[in-house]
Amino acid sequence: MNGFANRIRSATQDFTARSSSEASALEGAPGVLWSAKGQPLTGIGGGRYRLTATTLFFERGTLTTNAQQVPTNQLFDIDLRQSLTQKTRGVGDVVVHVQRASRVEQVILNDVPNPREAVNIINEVANQARINAHTMANTRHFTSNPAPAVPASPPEAAPPMTTAPDAIEQLTKLGQLRDAGILTEDEFAQKKADILARM
Repeated sequence: MNGFANRIRSATQDFTARSSSEASALEGAPGVLWSAKGQPLTGIGGGRYRLTATTLFFERGTLTTNAQQVPTNQLFDIDLRQSLTQKTRGVGDVVVHVQRASRVEQVILNDVPNPREAVNIINEVANQARINAHTMANTRHFTSNPAPAVPASPPEAAPPMTTAPDAIEQLTKLGQLRDAGILTEDEFAQKKADILARM
């Protein structure tokens, strides 16, 4: 029985060493603004998370791997969930809402160290990415070589704005009011549910 316990301990130490080297490699990757490795209570199977200016990558699994990436301009309403056990360990769950074409999806980054810092960084990057996407959508591009003359046609009417950017903006402002202490957590949750229900 002692030999079995030693093999388990050795495998766990080997896994921990590999995980910490993977986390170091993530931090040193070019363009990475934030990275973390989930620290579950068992010490095994923590997710790996990486954020660049354009993409949030998340990967889970020990024996099998589930890896996904989401454009940062689709991220909004980043929340923190933290149990008492997680608080004592200095970790928490970062809940990220993703605006897909037809629905809102929720992604949870489990057992993230320094979760408040993670929420702030992801919020800042997502906000800047939405601003950049909005600017690009409203920018006209000109070339230096004029195209052959074409009969003028009436200008196209701008497509009507969807409610998604408005909802994202409202949720962002709502989060700022909560962070500033103007709204309680219950008021924030109720308003957030109202906004998401209207989408």
